[in-house]
Amino acid sequence: MNKRDPHPRFQRDHPHRYFQQRPFQKKMFPMPIGEKCNPLCPFFICTRRALVVGNKSYRGKIRKVAFCRLIGGECIGAECKFASCKLNALLPDGRCAKALEKKTKKTTDEDLFKEMREIEDYDVEDFL
Repeated sequence: MNKRDPHPRFQRDHPHRYFQQRPFQKKMFPMPIGEKCNPLCPFFICTRRALVVGNKSYRGKIRKVAFCRLIGGECIGAECKFASCKLNALLPDGRCAKALEKKTKKTTDEDLFKEMREIEDYDVEDFL
């Protein structure tokens, strides 16, 4: 070890090694459960500020669980009257509007014109 080398574990022939960063990892957000809102979603909020995210052991694995301080147990999610969403995506029946948005099929103008032509080709007398 030289007195001039501040970090002996790094090699001197790699000058950029000091500034290397960890590989970028995309953060995984909890998705809605089916169409229902998930209380572990980062946009889910409790208006009474009673939501606490903790860890729970399940079959030998650690998983995140949302707890409610008001009832002293697991959060019931969208069924609670204090549940809300930062994006205003929580529908009154407990479904997530963002999850429904992903499932809807977007149609192009060409598809609409094709359907209109097919409807115009029908003869009204066939239906009478």
